[in-house]
Amino acid sequence: MAVLASTGREPFGLDPEDGALLGTLFAEAAAALGLDGARIYAALREGRTLGAALGLPEGVAEALYRRAHTWFAAGRHDRAEPLFRALCALDSGCADYWVGHGVCLHLRGADDEAGIAFAAAAALRPNWAVPHFHAAGLAIARGDRASAAEHLAAFRDRQDRQTPEALIREAERLAGALAQRSRVEPAEAGRSRA
Repeated sequence: MAVLASTGREPFGLDPEDGALLGTLFAEAAAALGLDGARIYAALREGRTLGAALGLPEGVAEALYRRAHTWFAAGRHDRAEPLFRALCALDSGCADYWVGHGVCLHLRGADDEAGIAFAAAAALRPNWAVPHFHAAGLAIARGDRASAAEHLAAFRDRQDRQTPEALIREAERLAGALAQRSRVEPAEAGRSRA
């Protein structure tokens, strides 16, 4: 197996030697499928998304995104999840895809993975409130009230005119429930010691 020469600009933060090896392995695996893996990997080295490197036509991601939302709205997160996963792979820089994937993961009970997805979305769009709303819900489900309160505060700090009103109302309800729970528990603890 001949190893591809490094360009000095490797994807995934790889060092040049590992990047060249991965490129070679990728090219060989893609060739077995009838694809020009060297061209695809070269595009990844240039910083293009996987979708762009594969040469997907304009509008494919939007169509997949609409389909994922359609399945989700129909209550079929099991059908939406693989579409969101594919979208994250095709364009890992889109925070919306990560949020959709995270919500589906959480509904499936894959909470660790959901947390990673929400963190990715928040990192990609630091001023966007939505990932923090979902991360707060995840924290509440895990019983981590401190993290839930932090995410709700981050959600409030990032709200803007684009933030869905339904999320704002639900975040207020959750914050109120957390505050109530915090007031009740110390009082209950004092009574049990008496």
